[in-house]
Amino acid sequence: MKAERSYPVFAVTPKAEAAIHRGHPWVYAEEITSAPADVENGTLVDVVSKKGRYLGTGFFSEHSKIRVRLISRNANDRFDAAFWERKLRWAWEYRKDLDACRIIFGEADAFPGLTVDKFRDLLSVQVLSVGMERIQDVILPALVKLLRADGFAIRGVFLRNDVALREKEGLPQGKGWYALPGETVPDSPVTEICENGVKYLVDVENGQKTGFFLDQKYNRRAVAHLA
Repeated sequence: MKAERSYPVFAVTPKAEAAIHRGHPWVYAEEITSAPADVENGTLVDVVSKKGRYLGTGFFSEHSKIRVRLISRNANDRFDAAFWERKLRWAWEYRKDLDACRIIFGEADAFPGLTVDKFRDLLSVQVLSVGMERIQDVILPALVKLLRADGFAIRGVFLRNDVALREKEGLPQGKGWYALPGETVPDSPVTEICENGVKYLVDVENGQKTGFFLDQKYNRRAVAHLA
């Protein structure tokens, strides 16, 4: 039995419906055929077909051409803290690493606009959508709690929101420590990681993007054989 729905309803074109069925996570502004007026920016909305069939739920963005970013296609999902904690655990269990790894891959993990990289004892975070901005106080402390429960001594979370893309969401640019509840921020944004047996200092405040290009891990290992 489907849960009772209380979210604003956005009807979309058959083209958008087909794209969602293929797994596409976005609904563009021009694909919306009807929607309520005065929907709060960043809130959750239901997406339905021309005939009213439920297609998914996502975050509404009034400033972006990507008007809805889907987080679920299950009409029975309840988007409470337990929902987000469950999704965080799925992402972490799939790719956990002792030293450095990307924990959250944005839309690929149904956290639209959110990137989280772990560099040993620091988390470097980019929030690029208004929906994720609204619930970061649920997600980030929960993620730190999850990692600490697994034995990882996370000492801080750094926000790398110095990205022009945020302005398309109506969000300001900036960077700085995220204040975990009841904790003081770390003294230094620099930590040391070990990759392929090589030690690197990572500066999450001043390094490129989130501080270090984790996706070049295997390229660096290949170059080591030639160096």
